[in-house]
Amino acid sequence: MRKVGLYGFLLCGFTCCNLYGASLLKPQSFPKTFEDLTFTQRMEVLSDGYEVLETTYDANGRCISGCAYQGITLMDDMKRSEQNTTAARQQMYNLGYQIGADNVFVKPEPEKTQTNTPQSVIVQNAPRCTPVKSDIPVGQTEPVGEPLVGHPRITSSYGFRKHPVTGEYKGHNGIDFAAPIGTSVFSPATGTVAAVWKDSSCGNGVKITHSNGYETVYCHLSKQLVEKGESVSAGCEIAKTGNTGISTGPHLHYSIKYNGNYTNPKDWIGRN
Repeated sequence: MRKVGLYGFLLCGFTCCNLYGASLLKPQSFPKTFEDLTFTQRMEVLSDGYEVLETTYDANGRCISGCAYQGITLMDDMKRSEQNTTAARQQMYNLGYQIGADNVFVKPEPEKTQTNTPQSVIVQNAPRCTPVKSDIPVGQTEPVGEPLVGHPRITSSYGFRKHPVTGEYKGHNGIDFAAPIGTSVFSPATGTVAAVWKDSSCGNGVKITHSNGYETVYCHLSKQLVEKGESVSAGCEIAKTGNTGISTGPHLHYSIKYNGNYTNPKDWIGRN
């Protein structure tokens, strides 16, 4: 009998038993949610590039596909997302960030005091890069700011909507920016490349791990300019936009995760 890995079960929404035999699944012992997995199992799934870009619910609000929770309802998923976003916002306040005039997190500079001792600047060990996104602060450790230059048009926001024809509810776990193929994509914070992959949904993807529980995810790329395990500086170019995977036109899908869960990136990019 063919062996079905953990990654395969998650991608098919725990319906693989129809193909490989119901005896493979033991509901009383098999984890029902992504959060129930062990640390090693989570790393196995994430290292394969498992990223849910969109969830689908039927007209009754029950999950059809793309959900980490088996049988989760739309309302439960919305509540979970809101709770995670609230926790992420609170953590940013604890780190000294405030909401600025542009409705985006900013970190006020500490008051300068006169001293006769020369001030030293500590910069994290990460390579220099060219080009660099000039409006990203040097050494920034949290993903504040946009990954593209010029504030491009948002074609799909974070959240849920009802399809006008099918009546199905869709959950979008990120922001879509309109961008011609080959546009430079930048990391808004220092970090380490956690995954570089290609699949049928995200297309060419990159995931970067940042400080304090944050991750950023980039999909539909035409070219990945970094490798897994590589350190990146804040503002460094990491990829080129494209039209790979499930995509109706050239754009960048951008997600922010906090403690492993998707977060509404509104306050981190300043718009939604």
